[in-house]
Order: sequence, then C-alpha cells, then structure tokens
Amino acid sequence: MYIGIDLGTTGCKVVMFSPQGEILCEYNQEYELIFRGTYVEQDANLWWSLVQDGIWNVVSATGLSDITAISVSTQGISFVPVDREGTPLSNAISWLDMRAERMARRLQKAFGPERIYEKTGIECEADYSLPKLMWLLENAPKVYAQADKILFPLDFLNQKLCGKAVCDYTIAGGTMLYNIREKCWDRDLLAFSGISPEKLPDVACMGTPVGVLLPEVAQYCGIHPGCQVILGGQDQKLAAIGAGIRPEACTVSFGTATAISKLSDGVLPYDKHATLFPFEENTYIAEIPLSTTGAALRWLAKTMCPDKSYKEIDEMALLSGPGAGGVTFETDLATGGTLSGLTLSTTLSDIIYALFEGVSRDIRDGVQRLGGAGELLVFGGGAKSDIWCKILSRICQIPVSILDTPETAALGAAILASKRTIPPAGVKKQIHCTESAD
Repeated sequence: MYIGIDLGTTGCKVVMFSPQGEILCEYNQEYELIFRGTYVEQDANLWWSLVQDGIWNVVSATGLSDITAISVSTQGISFVPVDREGTPLSNAISWLDMRAERMARRLQKAFGPERIYEKTGIECEADYSLPKLMWLLENAPKVYAQADKILFPLDFLNQKLCGKAVCDYTIAGGTMLYNIREKCWDRDLLAFSGISPEKLPDVACMGTPVGVLLPEVAQYCGIHPGCQVILGGQDQKLAAIGAGIRPEACTVSFGTATAISKLSDGVLPYDKHATLFPFEENTYIAEIPLSTTGAALRWLAKTMCPDKSYKEIDEMALLSGPGAGGVTFETDLATGGTLSGLTLSTTLSDIIYALFEGVSRDIRDGVQRLGGAGELLVFGGGAKSDIWCKILSRICQIPVSILDTPETAALGAAILASKRTIPPAGVKKQIHCTESAD
C-alpha cells in the first residue's frame, strides 16, 4: 500500500492507495490561516500534527499497516525557520503574505525582471520566498540567526517523517532563489540578499528516495518499520502527474484559482504571466496561473443568486447560449473585472454564461501562450460542470477530458511513492465541442 499526502494552503489530505491506484481510505482536515495585521502566516506545527493524525487515521480505518512508501505534495513558497531539532522558531510565512514588496522592488532594480526570469523562471514579485527571506533577515535578525535551517513545507515534512530536510526542483523553483538552468541555489541572488546557502535545504529530483520513516513516527502512526519516504513536490506539479500530463496535453487544475501546466524543453520566452520550473532531470514544466476562476463563480453565486446551488446555476446557464446575448465578462476579479454589453433584455442566465465564457477565454489564452495543446486534462471543481467544460472545449477548440478523481495531487504523490507503478487518473468523460470558437 502507498500513502499520498497533500498539504494545501488551508487543508491537509492523506490518502491511502492500493498498488493498482484504488483509493482505500482518505482523511481531509481543514485549518485556518493566521492573520497578524497585514501579515499572513501558518502554524507549521499544525502541518505536522495533521499529517501524523491523517496517516494514523487511514491506517487505523483500514487496518492496513504494511505501507511500502509515503510521498508528499505541498503548497510552495511558504517557509518556516527551524532550530537543529527541526522545531519552528516562529510561524511560517505564507505564500499569500505580501510584506516584502520593498525587497521585491530592490531585487527588480538590481537585476531587472528579464534577468531574474532567466535565472529563476518566475517574475519578480513580493509573494515569492526570496523577498520574504530578505524581510526576515532585516526585520527578525535574531530568528534568522537562531535558525539552523529555513524550510519549505515539503522539506519540513520530510525532516519530520524521516529526519532529512530535502525538497525537489519544483519547490525550490518557486522560491525565486533557485537557478533553474544550473539547478542550484543562485550565487548572485544569495550574495545580493545576504541569505546563507547553509540555511537552505538540499534539493533533489522528485521520486528520489529520501529515507526511511523514523521509528517513533512509524510507531505513532501504526505502520510497520521500513516504510520508505519518497521525494514529492509542489502540489500543482504533482497534480499534473496525477492527471497524466504528457507532451501533447495541458493539465487544467480548475478550482477557486486555476493552474494551466504543460511540459517544456526549458525554452520559454520572457512572459510575466508564465512560470517555468525544472520538473524532472531532463524536463521542465511551464505554468500559467489564473487568480479568480471558480472564485468568480462563487462571487456571482453569492451576489446574484444566493439561493441557488451550483447545479441550479448550471441549469440557468443552459437558457443562454454562445455569445451570452451580447454580454461579456472579464473575470479577473483580483485586479478588477468588467461586465459589459448589458441591455434591457439581458437575463441572469446570460451573465452566468458570459462568466463561463470569460474564464474559458482566459484558459484558452493561457494554453496558447504555452504553445497550444491537443487535449486538456481537466480536474477540480470546474470539472463538475458539464456546461462549463463544453464551453471550454468550444472556445479552445480542444477536446476536454474530465478525470475520474479529484485527488490528483495525492495521486501524484502516490505515483511517485510507487515508483510509477500506480497509473495516473483515468478519463471519466471526454467533451469535444466542434462549434466555431468565439
């Protein structure tokens, strides 16, 4: 048996899989972010507590204690300073935190956006780890000095599981401190920021054996000794593995926000909307995030039809059609969306349909910026809406394959734990709408 762990921003999932990839048991527990004024933090001790309890729960519920291997999928970018025993010295600083805007501007001025992109594959923004590490060094120097290591969620959990703090390329690649070409912590960025490389975790390729589950952890969780810990990665990348990403396809993690991912040869023109990560030894993965996809629908549901379920909202959309009666909806509500083309004949069905079309256009544009695709592998909350997936296929002019499991990140971790003997998710339904694209 294999266990895949998925530690997200506000929840922890632990899923036990059979050697064939069947879900035998799952544990899901949400937790709260910590808001301190404008700061956004997390309790790293809670990360570990939930992971341990989750493993214990699935082992106890099934009575299956002979676990061959465990692997972990986690949120990226967040980090926590720890002492020599791996005990957190403060709350973790969340990837959502924007306290380091001044440091990001300093980095951009010193290196320029294109040079940072060439080195790290990401745009210079305050939500990445490096500016916030600089903030920690300047604003909490005692914590920084006391820290034996500064760990990201993946390597923090690996240290707790098997005593070795190791992260993979996809976690390191999200920090804005990792040179994705040379596959090492970047010397220039380290020198400029003052961050000591000794405080950073080791980096290896996902799928690498990290160690054996510590005896005290195995005993607490009820697992037989000898369970291996296999290196996982960042959650969206492991979700892409779980979805069965391949060169001709894009994965679409279609949730509150959306991530569009495609395998790459590492050649990606400077594009502030796209990020490029080293994936495995000889491959890269490109990603375009969209901030408010499912979140835009949630906003519409709360403000315009609070008494309707999402199924009822889908049924209302069916009363409209392509072009949404002339209504257009630009749906990036994080920066400022627009709703236009309203007339006295506009219906709520038109507005819902226009939202579905607006998000679908954004996904189409993201796929095109990544070089196009022959198939979209779609999972997440948006994949539950047939009408939305039909609109997506029509606008992209690409077949949309809806996967048969929502737990793609945990499945990706289990695939790595099994050394890829577990297959990726199957296709529950394929939609290919051949009407003309808008």
